[in-house]
Amino acid sequence: MKILIVDDEEHIRKTFQMILAEWGHQVFDAPDAGSALKILENIACQVVITDLKMPGVSGEELVRLIREQFPSTEVVVITGYASVESAVCVMKYGARDFLIKPLNLEHVHIVLSKIEEHLSLTKENQSLREQVSTLNTIVSERYGLDGIIGKSKAMQNVFRMITSVAPLDSTVLISGETGTGKELVARTIHYNSRRKLRPIITVDCGVLSETLLESELFGHEKGAFTGAYKGRMGLFEQADGGTIFLDEVANASPAVQKKLLRVIQEKTFERLGGETTRKTDVRIIAATNQDLSQRVKDGTLRTDLYYRLNVIPIYLPPLREREEDIPTLVRYFLDKFTHQMGREPLQISPESMEQFISYPWPGNIREVINIMERIAIVTVGNMVKKAPLDKNLSPEVTFSPLAGLEAPLKEQIKDIERPYLVEALKLYRGSIKDVSKKTGLSPRTIYRKMKHYGLDKRNFKK
Repeated sequence: MKILIVDDEEHIRKTFQMILAEWGHQVFDAPDAGSALKILENIACQVVITDLKMPGVSGEELVRLIREQFPSTEVVVITGYASVESAVCVMKYGARDFLIKPLNLEHVHIVLSKIEEHLSLTKENQSLREQVSTLNTIVSERYGLDGIIGKSKAMQNVFRMITSVAPLDSTVLISGETGTGKELVARTIHYNSRRKLRPIITVDCGVLSETLLESELFGHEKGAFTGAYKGRMGLFEQADGGTIFLDEVANASPAVQKKLLRVIQEKTFERLGGETTRKTDVRIIAATNQDLSQRVKDGTLRTDLYYRLNVIPIYLPPLREREEDIPTLVRYFLDKFTHQMGREPLQISPESMEQFISYPWPGNIREVINIMERIAIVTVGNMVKKAPLDKNLSPEVTFSPLAGLEAPLKEQIKDIERPYLVEALKLYRGSIKDVSKKTGLSPRTIYRKMKHYGLDKRNFKK
């Protein structure tokens, strides 16, 4: 540390200089308060050790001046036995500690070690605050309303709803086709709410079995089911104070639906296999790509749960219903991927943009993202002359898990993978390193696939 010694007795200053230098500190000295303040104007000392009794400006006054002008500098006062009360009084002005004459070196070392630890913690806290500030900025950019792209009337309605419901704790039900951005909207609501410093946790209710989903949401006790060797905290406990995002909530089993209803109504639950009632403070945001009123009629969704979830409904329109947003989305994601790949921005021909606008986008924004990434990888030159769209797709075909079974899976993979690899090799002139970096495939995988498809990197170096 940089330490300034202030004392009108030269031998005390020299003694401090010798000892503190041996301890690894950089030491400066001043005979009076005026000299000390001039030194502090030019040198950022972490610590000032000053005598309490000095001619001219007293030690008490110096402490006050240092705390006013150099608030980050810590002050230690030196006093005699008869002045301990004065030293304690001075600490009220902001002195960190005091030393009593005759000086005890062990005590001096302890005092300075405590200050060094305090300064280290202060620096660490400042660093953490800066990191939090940076993260808050990133979150604001990613999950502010500017992060959701759309100027259409339908999306303006969505923005108004998000702004209205974010500060509240009401349950929200987001509906829309696959790929319309339901999770992004849920996270935007969360990060613009009072719960933003607590977690938002996503659970897909459609991919887990009844027992696993119940265990995932509510936790379980030891022995609750085969393989439950110890108790486990569920997501409603982990997200306490935050938000739970229930994706495809209509796919939950009747048993899970019943427990969800109780959590919404009473904010209580029991772990699977447990008897202890636990409380939770979470906001629930649910999402679905189905017609829940029809699921109620079919008897697969509880009526009371439906009404509890549907307090604030937000509908996300498919992309084909907001054509005016397509050029902005296409341009945004294409620029994003070319930037990530270190490429110059690609121009889009009027014909290609017209194709993008007229295309039905059955996969919605998710499909836009995938196609723009593909274009950024495979386009040779700086112009997108033809939109690589599959005009045979329709929303019904895209959403069906059986789509495309007219051809063997291996053949379909080959039809997609080989052209993709060829275009990537063309773009990077056969550089396996660059292809690996930009596609995310390991060099070993690229070589294996090239061998499988009969490709030679030498043919792409032209």
